[in-house]
Amino acid sequence: MGHGTQVEKKEMALSSSPYVYLPVDIPVYAVEVTHKDDVDADLLQKALDRTLTRMPYLADTLQIEGGAVYYAANPLPMEVGRGKSLRHVGGHETNYHMLDLTCDGNVTRFAMYHGFCDGQGINTFVESVLYHYYCMRDGKEYDPCGIRTDAGTMSEAEEFDPTSITREVSPDFEMPQRQQQGEPYHLPELSRYTGCEVRDWRLQVDSDSLMSFVKSIGTSPSIAISMFVAEAVAVAHPDEDAPIFANVPISTRRMLGCEETFKNCSFRVILPLRGTPLDALPFDQRAVQFRGILKQQMSPDMWHTVYNMLRTMYLTRMEEATDYWEEIKKPTTFTSTVNHDTFYIDYIGRIRETGYSDNITDVRFVCKPAAGGTLHLNVIDHGGQFRIDCLACGDVTAIVDALEQVFADHGLTVERAQEVRTTLPATAWREGIEKPDTAC
Repeated sequence: MGHGTQVEKKEMALSSSPYVYLPVDIPVYAVEVTHKDDVDADLLQKALDRTLTRMPYLADTLQIEGGAVYYAANPLPMEVGRGKSLRHVGGHETNYHMLDLTCDGNVTRFAMYHGFCDGQGINTFVESVLYHYYCMRDGKEYDPCGIRTDAGTMSEAEEFDPTSITREVSPDFEMPQRQQQGEPYHLPELSRYTGCEVRDWRLQVDSDSLMSFVKSIGTSPSIAISMFVAEAVAVAHPDEDAPIFANVPISTRRMLGCEETFKNCSFRVILPLRGTPLDALPFDQRAVQFRGILKQQMSPDMWHTVYNMLRTMYLTRMEEATDYWEEIKKPTTFTSTVNHDTFYIDYIGRIRETGYSDNITDVRFVCKPAAGGTLHLNVIDHGGQFRIDCLACGDVTAIVDALEQVFADHGLTVERAQEVRTTLPATAWREGIEKPDTAC
């Protein structure tokens, strides 16, 4: 870990295995919160301390021993950084913490290593820090509205690893046969990219207007927006020569019965948006069909089976391994079969709102698109608007132009923000660990 610091090894990081065994470190995942007023950094530190008092596991780190990765208690302090730049999470800059918090002027920036927790995991961190900050700043106790605060007590369920147990599956359940998926349409303007600069084109649409449209066609926001994006891709690339698939990250907490955990509990489902027989149906009928496809892929029995297989695969691998760097060179079923589709769309929902929420003018989730070679949309409902951040490591202006027009064609008015560019530093959680020259 560096500097002779001793950490207390805890449980294996089983649910994090698909991330910690990647041969390269992925850039940080960031949440940028803009406030009406400048942030008091000293008060923000106190809010961070109160958050960690309630959820001490958020201050943990990851430790490699042999070929296995473990959570470990980190005795070093978590300190608020000051400045515009994000820090290298997991290394000496953040005292080896896997979550980080910085501030500059009226902006706070939260960052995480995706192998430590997932999007809902960092949300609990963001919500708690903001809650404690505004309670202290305003001298009052706001209604927490489900936010974890230091007025409550920690439960064991919050640290539960979704892959740590074998789950029951209905005796008559059979996993559906994996249908052969043709190579999806890849956006020609996005080539493989190794840098960490992410370009962000934002569209904003009134929440009530979008939800009214979504309800009128009997579907959900993520499906409707996905369909709009597929239309935009077809407009920008009328010569598309392969099916358009959306990759939709989902939380499996409810299906696995571990709603309280902060750890990785996310997976993905696929929507075949264009290039199938469904193309012949009217828009509203396709929307209903896509919702059905989404639900079919969210069977508890199916996810129990998937996690049982992951448990067997990774637990065996971690218990038998003797060298971590040899392990990350081995292909796995999970990482070798992930198909990075035409685009990703992550419907994040919203950060919990309460009495101080009017002081928060913007929330933006930023991540590097998968492998740097796809389009990634983060969607959040905040302040009466759906904020759709179109993230890419290349120029997708033509697609965003087309998407803006698609919204208008469906009777929805959008506001378009100026393009923003963000450099996401690589995580540094393996910093200081001896890496042989032959490692990937």
